[in-house]
Amino acid sequence: MIRRLTSKDIPIIKEMPTGLKEDYVGRILQRLLEEETLLGYFYKEKLVGIAGMTIFEREAVVLGRLRTHADYRNQGIASALMKALQKEACHHRLISWVGYATEEYNTPGNRLAPHLKMKLEAKVVSSRVSPYVMIGQNKTEPFKRVVAADKKITIETYWKKNESDFFPYSIYYPLPFMPILSSSYLNQVELFVNGSGGFMIMKEEKGASYLHLKVFNETTLYSKELWETVNAYASEEARTIWVDLPLQQAKWLEPYSHQTVWHLYGQKRSLQNEMD
Repeated sequence: MIRRLTSKDIPIIKEMPTGLKEDYVGRILQRLLEEETLLGYFYKEKLVGIAGMTIFEREAVVLGRLRTHADYRNQGIASALMKALQKEACHHRLISWVGYATEEYNTPGNRLAPHLKMKLEAKVVSSRVSPYVMIGQNKTEPFKRVVAADKKITIETYWKKNESDFFPYSIYYPLPFMPILSSSYLNQVELFVNGSGGFMIMKEEKGASYLHLKVFNETTLYSKELWETVNAYASEEARTIWVDLPLQQAKWLEPYSHQTVWHLYGQKRSLQNEMD
């Protein structure tokens, strides 16, 4: 049986043995149950698996939080939970895409995609860099900070020129397209542009304090002026810089950063409708 979990289920969720030494889900369970959708798979009234979904900008659903009981692996529980979440996502009229990201080495996670009729949308490299480790290699014209009123149209204009396979919406949550950005999202972003490109930075707390850097093009990535600004913002609050890049661009950062390669899988709404 699969059902939605509530705050009353917190004790049994925390008791379920997953084999994970440290699991951030336990720290944020209350918020997840209040703000997001978390499903549980029960076998003879025993919780043996959980998975959840997060909605971004009312357009995209990202599946995740997948955990299975250590004694009940390879029994189709993960696939059943993810399929149930796919159907749940269809209840939201504005949703145009459903997907998930998993680490490159996560064989079970990558094997799930065909069962969910999802395709590989992009390979994303997340690089974590300490302040002032990178200083850039090319001088560019100075970047100007964009005021709030012009943020949305400026981001849309510059990002369309990018032609990237993904939009780094948030740490751990790349999307295969740029959604219509809400005012609450834009309020968290600092935006800088010049004649040849631009970048965004956003403070995020994801188990550690990060400054999420979103670069509009490769020319901007190598800019000394970019790294001067980013390093100053990051060092002010002792934040680690996190930047999501395509494989080729990420190679430049490889010797100076800790990197994780993600596979982003997904399915457009039109394909979902064919499943139902």
